[in-house]
Amino acid sequence: MKVEVVSIGDELLLAEILDTNAAYITRCLRELGLELTARVTVGDELAQIAGALAAGLARADVVISSGGLGIQSNDFTRQAAADITGRNLTSEPPGVSQGQAIGSPAAAQGLLLDTEQGTLICLPGNQRDMSYLVQTEVLPYLRQRLPGDEAMDWTVFRTAGIMESNVRELLDGIRLQPGQQLTYTSYAGQTDVRLLIKAETDPAVATALARLSAQIESRLGDHIYGRDRDRLEQVTMRALERHNLQVAVAEHKTGGSIARAMHHIPDVSKTFAFLPLTTYDGISRYLELETLRESGDVTRWCRLAAESLRQKMETPLGLVVYKNITPGGVQLLITLAAPSGVSVAQRSFGGHPGNIDHWAGTLGLVHLRRWLLAHHPQ
Repeated sequence: MKVEVVSIGDELLLAEILDTNAAYITRCLRELGLELTARVTVGDELAQIAGALAAGLARADVVISSGGLGIQSNDFTRQAAADITGRNLTSEPPGVSQGQAIGSPAAAQGLLLDTEQGTLICLPGNQRDMSYLVQTEVLPYLRQRLPGDEAMDWTVFRTAGIMESNVRELLDGIRLQPGQQLTYTSYAGQTDVRLLIKAETDPAVATALARLSAQIESRLGDHIYGRDRDRLEQVTMRALERHNLQVAVAEHKTGGSIARAMHHIPDVSKTFAFLPLTTYDGISRYLELETLRESGDVTRWCRLAAESLRQKMETPLGLVVYKNITPGGVQLLITLAAPSGVSVAQRSFGGHPGNIDHWAGTLGLVHLRRWLLAHHPQ
């Protein structure tokens, strides 16, 4: 089976950011033993996208694209896919007639189109969403179409709040045999560890997978928040549900990162109450807090805000995620107020500016999950 990868985005074409999505997809294809015919990068222009997708289908059995699936004015991937396949755009997911939505409505979705020329798989450009769909949807789909009798299986351990370098260090020394592989994918405070096993028989695969999984779980412990299809926001929400808890959340200049991640999850309001105000002034007025002077104590303000938030919104927990931009860089302050007291986490951020808000949301959920593990162990 031949596969082509198409990366979409002006920032990729102009080399403003590295194309980590294409590298990740290529690595996954190589692990399955698939033949890569080409990797193509195009800008955010409808004609370029349509041309690249059509040319890919002429050369390969499957074309996988990433990017251009959002709602911005220059997101043309769905239109391009519709144009080259003779389909119509629709208002319902996946947005193209006779197409198949991949992924759940509770997260970013992709698009799969089976055509006479081949299969077109369109994925979002966000690395976290892209890699999740590759792991849970694309690879299982491609595996079903693979010829041959080689037995194969894999699992993904999802970690948060720990750097990839630390994950690698904890897993250093695990002995892998031929046909066994560990790969790592990191994005905004989360690291996925993918364990792939190939062997002559299915029982041999299952035995090796169980043995190595036990070693990984033992070494990583509660840094692992889930496996395979789990997502941090859904795992955290389920933990709150189990203990009949609700948390009020206020986010300062993070683009409402947690609120956006939770927005499409059914019944999210049972466990999360989001303050619609997203700036210091608005939050301060709502919580009736004194104005913070330029040289004031931000940490103290966050502690007061978290405690006032849970009282004002009448929830057991109050979570404040504060992005503080200083001359020395960006600091993220995560403050959680509970009846038992207030806990604070603070991190400096030095990565790509486009990841800051997502990083802040991840740290907020990680802090909340850690508090739940400490005060309401399973």
